[in-house]
Amino acid sequence: MPSQDAEALAALARLCGEVRARLPGSAHHRLRVLLDMLLVDLAREGFCAEGGAQGQSGGETEPDLSRTSP
Repeated sequence: MPSQDAEALAALARLCGEVRARLPGSAHHRLRVLLDMLLVDLAREGFCAEGGAQGQSGGETEPDLSRTSP
């Protein structure tokens, strides 16, 4: 994968993680689920929510999906 693509995917993962963290816990359920799905797919491709390739950040790579019902 070209470097620019990798950087764009890392930036996308970082932005999704930031938006997901700022959402109120009791609102925007569909947006939260969509962001969770994006973060899981990006983590499978090797990108963490905090940017960079997998293993470069010390943060969580996949969101907690245990609360999928409203």
